[in-house]
Amino acid sequence: MEYNQVISQEHRGLFIITIDQSGSMLEPFSNHSMIVSKSDIAAMIASGIIEELVLHTKQAFRLSDPCPYCDICVLGYSKLDVASLLPGGALILPITALNCEQPPITNRTIEYIDNQNRLQLVTESYREWITPKATNITPTEDMLNTITTIVNEWCHNVSNRDSMPPIIFNISDGVGYQEYRHQYLELTDKIKSIGTNHGKTLLFNICVEPCRNNNPLLFPNPDDLPANHFLAPFAQMSSLLPEQFYPLAEKYNPNAKPPYLSFSYNAIAMQILPMLNIVVKWDNWEFI
Repeated sequence: MEYNQVISQEHRGLFIITIDQSGSMLEPFSNHSMIVSKSDIAAMIASGIIEELVLHTKQAFRLSDPCPYCDICVLGYSKLDVASLLPGGALILPITALNCEQPPITNRTIEYIDNQNRLQLVTESYREWITPKATNITPTEDMLNTITTIVNEWCHNVSNRDSMPPIIFNISDGVGYQEYRHQYLELTDKIKSIGTNHGKTLLFNICVEPCRNNNPLLFPNPDDLPANHFLAPFAQMSSLLPEQFYPLAEKYNPNAKPPYLSFSYNAIAMQILPMLNIVVKWDNWEFI
């Protein structure tokens, strides 16, 4: 059955995180509860994904070290460059490699606006696997081509043919996607067509564009976003969630009807992080 394979020593998983680090990410991300830059939010989300993977692979085997059954790739894209953000610049590493390079716990003060429109300061403690960065242009096409190569090579490796297909988290503000929509849709369609014997690659797009209304979107139905919406192309690049994921989508978006896009917009960090709780089986444990 598709998307039902267990991630184990015999059948490794692959998680890819791509982070928009272009100049537009310097702009503030603000909605009714948080005021920080988009690059800050992107780095926090990426760090959260990495930490979740490390913690869940530890929990799955009740060991002090994470199990080596998951591969990870983390890419930042800005200027004219797509660069690995993993230790040593490696393109792909087993999750166990990160256990040796764990950054210290970071205490970060974040500005919140409460329901009475008063500014509040809250200190968040988390492991800063990724630091904020924002400069120059967004080489989205180069990033998508790089991802295509990585996914194609990994999926066509004989040892991965019976594995759970790759899962990609792309974190961006979506700036420029409207202008190149046909080109980007063609590239992402290619990525989503590549898979293993247990399904096609899943692409989750997490948008950190400043709020234009008070309504967050988590796993929306494609019809929930008007065709002329400025982020419609970014949403359309996302995968449609497999049926196994419907309970998760219904939990966080009870008003939407299937099919659901693996897309979020206008969500603060704690609303975005539920996207990580995808149904992935780690040996005899579930990551949910």
